[in-house]
Amino acid sequence: MMSRQTEFLQKVQSAFDRVLIYEQATLQQQARSCMPLEQLQYQSMDKAKRLGLGPEHLKDLVLVELLDWFKNSFFKWVDAPECDNEDCRGKRRTLVGNTIATSDEAIFEASRVEEYRCEGCGQTVRFPRFNHPGHLLRVRKGRCGEWANCFTLCCRALGYDARYVLDWTDHVWTEVFSDNQKRWLHCDPCENVCDKPLLYEVGWGKRLTYVFAFSRDDIQDVTWRYSAKHAEVLQRRNEVSESWLVGRILALRNNRQSTLNPQRKQYLLERTAQELAEMLIPRSGVEEELPGRSTGSLEWRTARGELGTNSARPTSNYAIVPKEEEIGQKVIRLAYSCASDLYVRGEDKITDWTSLLYDAKNVTRKVEHDWNMVYLARVEGSPDAFVTWKVDLNSCVASVDTVKVEVHSTCYGSGQVLWELSDDDGRTVSISSGKQNVVTELRNSKVLVLTATLTDGDGTLAWQHTQLFRQKRYPQSGEDLEWPFSISVTLK
Repeated sequence: MMSRQTEFLQKVQSAFDRVLIYEQATLQQQARSCMPLEQLQYQSMDKAKRLGLGPEHLKDLVLVELLDWFKNSFFKWVDAPECDNEDCRGKRRTLVGNTIATSDEAIFEASRVEEYRCEGCGQTVRFPRFNHPGHLLRVRKGRCGEWANCFTLCCRALGYDARYVLDWTDHVWTEVFSDNQKRWLHCDPCENVCDKPLLYEVGWGKRLTYVFAFSRDDIQDVTWRYSAKHAEVLQRRNEVSESWLVGRILALRNNRQSTLNPQRKQYLLERTAQELAEMLIPRSGVEEELPGRSTGSLEWRTARGELGTNSARPTSNYAIVPKEEEIGQKVIRLAYSCASDLYVRGEDKITDWTSLLYDAKNVTRKVEHDWNMVYLARVEGSPDAFVTWKVDLNSCVASVDTVKVEVHSTCYGSGQVLWELSDDDGRTVSISSGKQNVVTELRNSKVLVLTATLTDGDGTLAWQHTQLFRQKRYPQSGEDLEWPFSISVTLK
């Protein structure tokens, strides 16, 4: 019987050897031929211009655009394979079990083949779990293993120093080293998420044990980057001793780096030391609200326990407090573009729709690739939702004079969106969608709260029948609504 240490080491060694396939020049060329490189560059330069960022940030911005393209335009998530019979489209497929790969499937390193029974016609439908990243560039579908495998190749093809990350509790993703920020960035292509390492522990509710990162010339235990609960994680790490593990990692690393030139070795040594120092200090588990898992069917995510505890509340408890220049000008102006996921407040530009929220429940930003649209909507399966923004004038002598609000919401079927503006005296004014609302009834207030409540809708897609700030993902100049949400508070 294989010892626990031997089995553990073989799993690590296999992953470390496996990442060398990403260095094949022919595979990297195939990956580059699949990617819209000019489009990614253009979108990154446009975003840099809008955010006022210099050229040193461009490579990181390209990475963010690459994630978005991979998630929304290139790769497809598979819960169960479609039946070839067109009459069975939409029919349920039930997992029967695993079977052996055919010779054609084995060529592309199908580790196993899942078999499903189509409830429409009774046929058996095969789902080979391919491991060869070159073949994945062609089939463009799978689950997290296929996604991370193919995405890591794409990152290497663009010259990023990338690592394949293996989580012992059944997930994989990618890390990319930012030359500008001098640190590793967590990148999950399944979730279209960059630099949110606490996503799994805080957002999904995972109980992490071991997380390893593998690259062409390095291996690292990165568990501590992904946890805010180091002591708890350490108690769960009982497969091998920590001293044995450190020794094996050093041995694997030294063996892989034995043929590198002294300059590269020294660079990697200094980078590793900096990374280890960074991971010594646990991250704050409340530094941000993180969602539960979004890929996979609702039933599958529920069964895995990865819906998370915070998926329903992407809240920052942020209150908009007047700045000196706003007090001097006697006006606070704020606008939001869902297409750019960008707030503009005076000269300031703030990314991420959640960054200026006061409170929210069951709301997410949804991208429709098929229709090239983007909007805020309810979390899948939720019967209702709300989102609020708050203006607080208690830090100054000013109070509210007049408020101008313009919001745009879209409803389908029986879906309803109710907009209300209220103050600290309990007064409430209804706000109409699609036009500018001039509000004078809340004069002399010190606090304003704008709330959108999303309810109703029809059938299993009811959650999608109430939308806020629906826009084209890439609107042309002068086309569509540039700022589907804007508020101007005149002070007195």
